[in-house]
Amino acid sequence: MVPDAIARTAIVSRLDDIIAAISGADRALDKLPRADIAEAARLTANAYYIGGRSWRRQLAESDIPAATLMAVHEESTRAIEPMVRELERLLVAANHTTIRRDGELEFVITCAVCGGEAVTFSRARAHTDSPIQLVVSSLSPVTVFRPIAGPRMKDLVSLLERGNAGAVIAHLKETQPGGCDAHCPTCDRVYCRTHYAVEAQWSGSWHEATHATCPVGHDHEVD
Repeated sequence: MVPDAIARTAIVSRLDDIIAAISGADRALDKLPRADIAEAARLTANAYYIGGRSWRRQLAESDIPAATLMAVHEESTRAIEPMVRELERLLVAANHTTIRRDGELEFVITCAVCGGEAVTFSRARAHTDSPIQLVVSSLSPVTVFRPIAGPRMKDLVSLLERGNAGAVIAHLKETQPGGCDAHCPTCDRVYCRTHYAVEAQWSGSWHEATHATCPVGHDHEVD
């Protein structure tokens, strides 16, 4: 068990960090003449990361009563809700997700927040005499890239060339074990690493799971 005094210090420190992230997001949303959506989304995702699973696990192992821990978590969640609602409204109006050709990367699905690289697709060979594969990026810290070869690669390239991001995401979900992990299934948007809170859970050297939380608080398991 984590000693009570250490756990309380951790709570205060984390809450200070969450408050700073929320305050920064609030300022970004109030920025004139236009809200800084990218900065607000980065900070809300950061707030979810700060108060994420690893911290909650740490607190659960402390001597602090469970009711107190739940109250701390609920209060921090309640504090971020107004920013999240406003951010969600702005994201609906300014969805930047598209497919573009991008030189050596071949294709990119862009982030709904900033228009940056969310998912990349590049052609590569495992060995010099191996057939070409299409390598798809991943949010996972364990499976960083996912190769696709053969007929499925040809089908996917065809969809990418048509420029329909929704069709590409659906194809990946239907044909690949990892699907398209940059896609948030709840709000149906694609986000880059900057605008996701990605948190891996480890037990020693054993990887248990990785979760991604989008800027408006939707959580899904990456692997």
